[in-house]
Parts: sequence; C-alpha cells; structure tokens
Amino acid sequence: MIVRGLAVALVLGMSMAASAWGQDKPAAPAAGATQDGAPTTDGNSGKGQKAGKEEKARSPKQIDRVFPRDLEGTWIAASYRDKLARTRSPRAAASANVATAIKIQRDNRTYPMLITNFQRAVLVALIDVQPDRKPQSYRLAVAKEDSGVVYASDLSYIYFRGERGKEGIFKSVSIAEPHFSKRKSVTYTRLDGDLEAYVNRTVIAGKYTDAQGRAYEFSETGEAVLPDRKFIYEVNLDASAARCDMLVSHGEREADGKERIGFAWKGETLQLFQVTGSKAPLTCAGTPFALLERS
Repeated sequence: MIVRGLAVALVLGMSMAASAWGQDKPAAPAAGATQDGAPTTDGNSGKGQKAGKEEKARSPKQIDRVFPRDLEGTWIAASYRDKLARTRSPRAAASANVATAIKIQRDNRTYPMLITNFQRAVLVALIDVQPDRKPQSYRLAVAKEDSGVVYASDLSYIYFRGERGKEGIFKSVSIAEPHFSKRKSVTYTRLDGDLEAYVNRTVIAGKYTDAQGRAYEFSETGEAVLPDRKFIYEVNLDASAARCDMLVSHGEREADGKERIGFAWKGETLQLFQVTGSKAPLTCAGTPFALLERS
C-alpha cells in the first residue's frame, strides 16, 4: 500500500472493511447510548434520533464527553513519524516499533475509520466514543458497518487514552488497536493535514539542481518535474515493495503512469536511482543517475 491507501479504502464498501476483525464483544450499552444508558448527543452515533435533527448542545454532564467528531482526522504512530522525520526514509521508518496510521473522516452521518500498516488496511465504522473506568480513558465502539440500526452485539471495542489541550482538542492519544499493534498501546499524533502531503514534505519535497545546473522539483502536492519529463508522484510506504526508497506514479491521479525512481539521502545530497525488476521487492541500481543539491 502506498500513501493513497488511506483515501482509497475510505470509499470501499463497509462489507469489505473488517474481514480480519476478531475482538471479543463484551456486553455493552447499545450504540447511541452512554454507559449509563442516556442517549448521546452526537448526530452520528445516536441511532434513536431522527435523521436531519440538529445536534443538541452538550449538558453540563457531557462537557468532558468525547464524540467521534472530536477524533476526526489523520493520526500516525509517533515513533514512525519521528523516525521518518529523522531519516527521511520510509524504509528506515518502517523499522520503528509500529508503522501505522489511522484516519477517521466523517461521511454524511457516519464516521469510517481506516487503520493501515501501509501494506494492508482495515476499515470499520466508528459508532460511538464511550468513557472507560479511568480518567482520560475511553473506548471506541466500532462495527463492521454502519447502515441502519447497530446493536450492542455488533460492536467491538478499541481502547485509548488521551487528554485534550487548552484549546479543547486531542493532539496525541494512546490507542490499543488489535490489528497491527495486537492491542499494545501505541502513541499516535494528529497530523495538521493529509498523510500524503505530510510524507512528501518530510521526505523529499523541494527544489534541486544537479551537477550540470539542471532543475528538479518535487512538490508537496505530488508534482515531479525533471529535466526531461513531468509526472504526478507518490512516495511508496510499503517497505516490502522494494529494497530501496522509491517514488512511483500516483495511482489515482496518473493511473496510466509507470514512473519508478529510487532515492536516498547522503547527508544533504539527494541521490536518484533507476529501479529494476517486475515483481516485489524491486531493486535500485547501485549507482545514482543524479546527485541533487537544494537550490
């Protein structure tokens, strides 16, 4: 899976989302209810509410409640993010404790939740966020799909801990998800924007020149401009796809593209390599075809 997996999987049918889901289903309040049985005020999770009804203001008892909308956004494992920033190498970052990302994005009245390790992904529906027994501890009530009524027996739970900052939002949470971290608590940080732009900016985005003075550019939005060609690129995050870091044609925006360029950093010099092979793992040439310096 390349970066685009986060966007692609969100539009897949929910029936395909959680074939590997294997959590136990403990007795719990029905979706749309808090642990004391009171209906939630969230427009998505309150299954007994009328469609289109305006969201109610939170009561004093609900000031500390957390709703799916409070967790909307893209989250990335902090250890992976730190190593990616330090090395500018997705392959090196993949050796971090857990290489995972989570995206929660509202879709009409539902909240699809995608969990990926950049090789495969699991898509579930986030139904509700319920308080756990300890302070700043919660559980995500999720189901394989969110179409019609969701009963307590349909739910599985993902536990997390987190504290809102002064501005009232979560910037960091510790999630014990079952698919890739095996319910081990992993710290995630929220990205300010999309994962794809963040990876481009962290790893390779910039303007460069080679030894002959020719210009190269890799933009944050995914445009690659070389002296002899242009293409829409994405950074490969699947460490099993190649034995080197690699840019490829963007699968959605340039569906017919066949570009593959290996890259590596040596100090502040960006090296570009030819990529060979037809099956994973692909291989980079031993000698770079270009040595680039920032311009």
